[in-house]
Amino acid sequence: MTDKDVIVAKCAGFCPGVKRAIEKVLELEAAGKKPVYTIGPLIHNKQVTDMLCAKQITAIDSPLQATDKSGVLVIRAHGITPQFQREIESFGMEVEDATCPLVKHAQNIIAKFADQGYHTVIVGDADHAEVIGLMGYTQGRGTVVSGPEEAQRLPHFDKVNVVSQTTQKESVFYQTADEVKKHADICQVSNTICQPTKDRQKETIKFAQSADLVIVVGGKHSANTARLALLCKELSSAVQHVETEDELDEPQILHAQKIFITAGASTPEWVIDRVAGRVRELRRTKQEEQK
Repeated sequence: MTDKDVIVAKCAGFCPGVKRAIEKVLELEAAGKKPVYTIGPLIHNKQVTDMLCAKQITAIDSPLQATDKSGVLVIRAHGITPQFQREIESFGMEVEDATCPLVKHAQNIIAKFADQGYHTVIVGDADHAEVIGLMGYTQGRGTVVSGPEEAQRLPHFDKVNVVSQTTQKESVFYQTADEVKKHADICQVSNTICQPTKDRQKETIKFAQSADLVIVVGGKHSANTARLALLCKELSSAVQHVETEDELDEPQILHAQKIFITAGASTPEWVIDRVAGRVRELRRTKQEEQK
């Protein structure tokens, strides 16, 4: 049992889209643009949300909830519907669009095929902010399915474009696309899963299979972190999903030989570092006691 037996994923933590959005609101706050309002929570991570609130960066659901109209409205990385974007931009406040470029890419693909009369099938979570935004680009011809089982119940389409929530599990996307093909004369498959998600999943599959214990760090309400934890449960017999180091199951950590630590796209590096630090500290203490 050594430090080498504790591996921290290189792809763990903030994806570029989330990092860009957080840097944007912090830049606005530092430039004196106060208050800063985000349309919906900027990130599904309580530790980061608390930090932002302390800097007067707060989440609202509608511009009408902005108490200070001299502030700035920020569209978060998840993106929003075109209709909601027009509503926000006509409200009269300064607007900053922090939609992730990879989400924007998915929006553009949906819009392109919707213009050509395609129905859109989105593989993802129907109530997730990103998917709600994507549905706004379907021109009213969109359906969300969570996987191949739901896709079996789809009607027949003349033309259909299958896209993905950017943080979807790739194998689920392709299984679902194969099912959708059975329901359409013409089926366009557009893999809009973002590269950071693909890299995270690839690294997880590589290391989780050989670990006695996998620790997934991230918000309990974060869809991409929850999906990552589910993937780990398919690969390893023992998985802990924790938000902070205080939630670690210490006996399990001391019992495991090899530990793999990964994190969702909304988990800051300092939270990952604290979890990894606590894991290593526990194991060092045990080693010293055994000497």
